[in-house]
Amino acid sequence: MDKHSQDNKRYAYLPEDIILKLLEQASDTAKKVSDLINIDENLVKKAKEILSTKGIILRNTNHEFTDSLIAVDGAQIVERKTSSDILLSLAVGVEGLKDKESTSWSPSGQQYYQWQTVLPHHVANPTLAQGVMFLMELSVLAKADHEIRIMDGTHLTMILKLNQLLSANDNEFADESYVQALEEFLKKSYEKIIPDIPDIIQGAFSNPSIIGLAKYSSSREIVDSLLSSLGIIMDDKIFLSFILGEDEFTKPLSVGQGIKEREDWKRVHIKCNLPIKSLEAQMVVELNHRFEGCIAPFKITPGKASGLYFTFYRPFNDGPVYRIEIKEKLALDSGKLMKVLSSIKKQILFPEIREPYPQYFADVIAKNISFGMNAVEQAICNEPSISNSKNFDLIFPYRTK
Repeated sequence: MDKHSQDNKRYAYLPEDIILKLLEQASDTAKKVSDLINIDENLVKKAKEILSTKGIILRNTNHEFTDSLIAVDGAQIVERKTSSDILLSLAVGVEGLKDKESTSWSPSGQQYYQWQTVLPHHVANPTLAQGVMFLMELSVLAKADHEIRIMDGTHLTMILKLNQLLSANDNEFADESYVQALEEFLKKSYEKIIPDIPDIIQGAFSNPSIIGLAKYSSSREIVDSLLSSLGIIMDDKIFLSFILGEDEFTKPLSVGQGIKEREDWKRVHIKCNLPIKSLEAQMVVELNHRFEGCIAPFKITPGKASGLYFTFYRPFNDGPVYRIEIKEKLALDSGKLMKVLSSIKKQILFPEIREPYPQYFADVIAKNISFGMNAVEQAICNEPSISNSKNFDLIFPYRTK
């Protein structure tokens, strides 16, 4: 073996050698980032002319606002132990900044939900924990009485995750323990059963006070439709940051403007195929019919556009552009829409905090779920029937952390 081959086969110093290789390629990566953020000014000018001519760029001239505003976020975690999985989900609502401190939540609402259970190892357990989290988020939103309620994320993501929860028998072969855990959650949290889930969904999806605001969005509905001739490679949110000025927003458009998004809203569905022993076949058919009714206003069907709209809004010149999903009733009322936009602007403390304050703080609280899991794990270790068991080792993780 020659010296060159021996050098290539030498024992690596880890992780230093890996980091050096990463740094060697970092300049190429930086160049790619540069290509995405440095754009041709002529392209921006042409795009702005097209959007202005079509009446897409509007300005918020209404400075009326409300501080009756909340944001809701959730989190979930599955802690895999040697013997079983511990599931923990939560959802929390946080009010926006206001002059007077609140002393109570909505009388008919609940500010937070939490749920925990233990199940045998199963590939569907993360799906269950995540689906329960989304149901709790919808409940906090629907039961609140605030004038503006921010859902963290898009309506499409919410629908897809709820469908995944209820159709977990398709790919993950959800078993009886999965169904039992879902039923126990509904009974304990809402005094409801699985056939009542459409009521939870309908309560949120039909309410114009509930809007969707995703921190991250890859939507290309505007660049792929109104600006398709320009060959823009950026997504809407990024490209519109070169177009919109302070207090400018795009005319609300029905979701499904782009080809991909149109197909998404044509195919979207919620169907239950869980092995529920208490439901007869006809009852399952009726349940799925109700699920379709919940999302029917949003779906695109022949001759009918979606009743869900989106707008892009830039509160500050140097700040980010926000993609906001709104119901048709709000989209068609320009005065109320501008009030919503002004209210959101009042909650943004840019540059320290990029999203509306309550959305940021709800996210911070939700991310603390790991501390909650640590507390649950400690309580388990302190249980006498476990701490004195000869099988105590089985409550530890299946791998070294």
